[in-house]
Amino acid sequence: MADSFLSRLRQKQQSYILFTFLRKPYSTRDAVNRVMVAAAIAVAIVAPIFIGGRGGDAAEGAGVAFSAKLTELEQLKQQRDEEGGSDELDASIERLEAETYLGYLKRDGDASDKGALAPDFRLLDLNGDPHRLSEIDGPVVLNFWASWCEPCIEEMPDFEIINQELAGRVTFIGINDGESLETAREFAYEVTDVSYLVLLDPTKSMTDGPYPLVGRPTTFFIGADGIISDLRVGIVDLETLRGLVGDLVGEDVGVGTEQAASADYGDAALNVLESARANHVAAAELIQRWRDNPDVLADPGWQRNMEAQTRIWSDLAEQFSALTPPSQWDALHEKVSDALAQIANAAGPLVRGAIGDESASGLETAVTLFDSFRSTFDLAAENLSGVIETQQ
Repeated sequence: MADSFLSRLRQKQQSYILFTFLRKPYSTRDAVNRVMVAAAIAVAIVAPIFIGGRGGDAAEGAGVAFSAKLTELEQLKQQRDEEGGSDELDASIERLEAETYLGYLKRDGDASDKGALAPDFRLLDLNGDPHRLSEIDGPVVLNFWASWCEPCIEEMPDFEIINQELAGRVTFIGINDGESLETAREFAYEVTDVSYLVLLDPTKSMTDGPYPLVGRPTTFFIGADGIISDLRVGIVDLETLRGLVGDLVGEDVGVGTEQAASADYGDAALNVLESARANHVAAAELIQRWRDNPDVLADPGWQRNMEAQTRIWSDLAEQFSALTPPSQWDALHEKVSDALAQIANAAGPLVRGAIGDESASGLETAVTLFDSFRSTFDLAAENLSGVIETQQ
């Protein structure tokens, strides 16, 4: 299952993802791919050109509240320039400068080493809201990633699995290193489909400063006391991740949830997911028949078969929504349920309407929606299947 998921990721990312030369090889194939050193160096040089390079502005995509503070700060500075300073005005400017500062926040004794106090920072998330490391309660898994780093993208679904299992007892943070808001959103939400906290560092203030990296991905495991307990350069597989996160929380991660997980739900969910995949393949074959021969849109036999597929979409959505997942799987279950509901309730009626009207343009719109929702379903289903299969 994992190999299948990663294969799909590679296919979806083939226009974007390049190897990172400095990271430690994580497989024999990876090592062979980098035998030609000159080529690898060239990739490292040109990668930022193809992916848009650095985002440039640390406040890019700032949310309403943060933007209001920035605007107020600029207005107060302008007032000081025009009218002169005062104790009250200077104090307000100093306060707002502290509240809107983005980047490294130095603390005595901090360093990016095991046993040291993790360097503090304030960065914006993908919604434009600020987050400060030192204000997060409990242990933290801090991961530096970029869209062009293949192992970064490969390991993120495993981070999501543990994030779901622990349900907030550990805070996962993915810091996007030096890319734009649009790129970070695309890969975090659409490609890897993670729900944990993703922060932006478009100016590379972290990796050019307190967190100098020798390779990507790099992951820091930080205790509730703010001390770095471990760090890993290169991809972290699921088993290793369970052990490292288990050390943070003081228990075997996955054992408790496995015992508490509902075997009935797992079996039922996997059955529905398998049926949905088979149905989607059958529907796609019918759609391809129409693309190859548009005249089949008027064929009663093809119409009946296609409409039957859409009825199955509704049945699958109802079956899955009726299942009750264990609490730690609620978010994963909801994503799959939403995708199935979109296929059934949005694409389905449009397909049936287009068939009834024998409208090629209407059918084109409908199958475009189906393809989009099916892609969303595939990612969500792979994540949920992976969690169920590792715990049964």
